[in-house]
Amino acid sequence: MIRVAVLLSLTLVFVASVSRAQDEYRPKAGEFPPAAVGVSLSGELVGIDHVNRRGALRLDGDGVDDRYHRAPSHRFAMLPTGVIRYHGAPAELGDIPLGTHLRGVFCLPAAGDQTIPPPLPQDEVYVPKQNHVLLLEDDFSYYARQGQVWKIETVEPDKGKLKATLQGGMVPEGVKREQTFDMGPSTQIWKGREIADLKDVGPGAEVQFNFTWAPDWLNGQLHISDIWLDQASRELASTRQRARHIRYEKIRGLPAWVNQVEHQPGGKGMVTVTLFGGQDESLYAGFQANRGARIAAAETTLRTWWQEHDNKYGHILERKDVEHPPVGSSGIQLRLQCNELLEGFRPGRVVRLCLSEWPRIKLPPEERIKDLNDR
Repeated sequence: MIRVAVLLSLTLVFVASVSRAQDEYRPKAGEFPPAAVGVSLSGELVGIDHVNRRGALRLDGDGVDDRYHRAPSHRFAMLPTGVIRYHGAPAELGDIPLGTHLRGVFCLPAAGDQTIPPPLPQDEVYVPKQNHVLLLEDDFSYYARQGQVWKIETVEPDKGKLKATLQGGMVPEGVKREQTFDMGPSTQIWKGREIADLKDVGPGAEVQFNFTWAPDWLNGQLHISDIWLDQASRELASTRQRARHIRYEKIRGLPAWVNQVEHQPGGKGMVTVTLFGGQDESLYAGFQANRGARIAAAETTLRTWWQEHDNKYGHILERKDVEHPPVGSSGIQLRLQCNELLEGFRPGRVVRLCLSEWPRIKLPPEERIKDLNDR
């Protein structure tokens, strides 16, 4: 997990009050974003299109009545290199339940990209123009990544309140070091490998929370959806999410940019790619020289066409590992000899790679890119 830790540690430099150049950053095809770009936003996940890696957040309340009651949700699209974390492990949007409070780093879309329509003029004051995501994660992942926990100060079950103090590190914008949260019978409590009870929650415990909407959202109030009381429960949650992620990626392949294509006679060629970051380290480990892999063309949503039919075999000739890779990059560059090149194998385009021994499965039709003739 070292590479993932390095990748995510770089995102700590993202802050909401960045310079204009950072605030106005627009991504380019085939390039990884530089450090210190983007704005930090957080809110409740209220809509999701997991196949296309799009969704919507109800941004955190800040005491502005019109913003809460009139503003539309903040629609977003994940960048192809965008990283998603849930329960301290890599994830897909489909892994995250609606209602989960999320934190992310957002940037402007690429020039000419209308994936997410700009807000209407009357909504511009409420909805940020940064609608593409570099990093998205739940509060569990956010605070655990920074080595922070919440220390419970008081619990008042009859009032449905819990007061806690954030331990160590920086306090994110809009958060107080000491805060009182809503809680109740719907709050799930985890201890070791078991579901615990409210009586197990007491002052002095150092815990992780996940949050959801609360009636006083307008004024920044959150409801605790989950409490992890100990390290064992947190490790179990991460382990389960990691296993789900590994299964998902082995079926669909790891995404990458195409860096270079060297054409050869007979439609063959050399293809150089850089794997995206944010994947589990065990998935990267198998991509070594003298291994076989299947390569499929993909869109920026990471969707592929008829992947089990139109992928092409590539023999990995070389692997290079770059130290301190940019945000969104694994730092792993592969050079492959391909038996046939596809139209989608072009510099700046996205591909997905499966090791030869990974499952070769027909994906559900909802996940495939289809044209008008494919009914």
